[in-house]
Amino acid sequence: MSIALIFKGFFAHTLRELLSRHAFRLGALGLLSFAILWEIVSRSGWINPVMLPAPSVIARSSVELAANGELQQHVLNSLWRAFLGFAIGSILGLLLGVAMARLPRLHSLLNPLVQIFRAIPSLAFVPLAIFWFGIGETSKVILIAFGVFFPVWVNTYLGARDTNPLFSRAAASLGARGWRMLVFLILPAALPFIIAGTRIALGSALVLLVASELTGAQFGVGYLIQMSQQVFRVDHMFVGLITLGLLGFLFDYLFVCGLRKFLPWYGAENNHANGTRRMDGLKSGQD
Repeated sequence: MSIALIFKGFFAHTLRELLSRHAFRLGALGLLSFAILWEIVSRSGWINPVMLPAPSVIARSSVELAANGELQQHVLNSLWRAFLGFAIGSILGLLLGVAMARLPRLHSLLNPLVQIFRAIPSLAFVPLAIFWFGIGETSKVILIAFGVFFPVWVNTYLGARDTNPLFSRAAASLGARGWRMLVFLILPAALPFIIAGTRIALGSALVLLVASELTGAQFGVGYLIQMSQQVFRVDHMFVGLITLGLLGFLFDYLFVCGLRKFLPWYGAENNHANGTRRMDGLKSGQD
């Protein structure tokens, strides 16, 4: 089976699951209500419609941008930068987090340096990255990787450091050493922390993506917002903003669905607790 078919099946299953959920219907109702209220306010004359375009105007502008291929080109360029920076930052954060958690001397050596860099906002490095690497792709990918690195690193470090020593001794008594201890005990024990850090890093990647594209790019959603501001196309600015919001929501939802698909045990305890509370509520109602 090809990779394309695997992903097609996964996305189809995810979409069916999303549409069948009661929470999705409530969320859609909330979004629709917000859009109707926005439309009314924009067309009421209370606010300049040029400054706050109605959702219908923004929808027409997005269709126009999509029809000539401009919107797709911006989105694809942004996705590529975000994916590459996210992958690099996540891998480096994972490796260094595990290494510092398992090697006390390495932790003592690097922890002050890493903590100093972690205290500096990633956005503060935007001018320096442009000065060092120019306005090409390298500076953007490095900025995204820098912002992604720290959430993954700190969560991986905490998860690997706080592995239950009883499990470690039990594994050692069964002959687990070196890479076997790492692969079969440390990483599985730290996996909930790693997942949490990775999920936080997804949001950081989008923030740094926009910041890097605002400072200089030829394509990208951030570039679309900046150029629209220069030509006073507020409707196009909102197209970029809404696109970013939809991308963030989609990434997070697909991330959670991927966890449920490939790691079905993740979150099972919370689901069991929620089910227990619902059953208790039903019993109370019957009483």
